[in-house]
Amino acid sequence: MYNPIIVDHFSNPRNAGEIKDKDYQIKIGNPVCGDTIFLDLKLEQNHVIDAKFRAYGCAGSVATASIFSEYILGKSISQIVQTPESYKEKMLGELEPPQMHCLHILKQLFEYFHQLEGNSYEQVK
Repeated sequence: MYNPIIVDHFSNPRNAGEIKDKDYQIKIGNPVCGDTIFLDLKLEQNHVIDAKFRAYGCAGSVATASIFSEYILGKSISQIVQTPESYKEKMLGELEPPQMHCLHILKQLFEYFHQLEGNSYEQVK
C-alpha cells in the first residue's frame, strides 16, 4: 500500500513535462525494476527556476520525481546540496520494503546537484 504522500503525487504529479530550452537533463535509471526518470532543469544565477520531469515506472518513481521537482524549485544548488539526510528520508513518507528503491532514486537525484555544484555535470548543448 502506498502512503498518502506517494498517492497524492502519483495522482496529481507536479511539474510533469519537459523544458525545451533546458540547461541540464538528469537521467536516473534503476536496472532492477526498470524505472527511468528524466529531469530537465533551467537555472538562473545557480537557482532552479524551472524543473520538469518525465518518469517511466511504478507509482513510487513518478511520485518521487514529482516530490523532488517541487522541492527544488526556487532553491539554489547550494541549498539543495545542503538538504539534511534526515529530511530526505522523510520527503517520501513511510515506505514499505518493496518501495525503498524510491528513496534510492531520490538520493541519486540529490547526488546530481553535488555534481552541479562542483561543475562536474555537462550542460545541455
